[in-house]
Amino acid sequence: MKNNEEVTENRGRDWMLFIISTIGMLALLWFKPEWVWVAWPFQFTALAGALGRL
Repeated sequence: MKNNEEVTENRGRDWMLFIISTIGMLALLWFKPEWVWVAWPFQFTALAGALGRL
């Protein structure tokens, strides 16, 4: 069966999302440490995309 989804790699965008989410995670860690887990899915998904694992 043929997959019709078009997947484009944009590692620059993924690295930018990773950096922004890391900054957001550090801000949460500084101001509201109990909410730091909220940033993890965004951070690790962006990292996986930047490393070409998605």
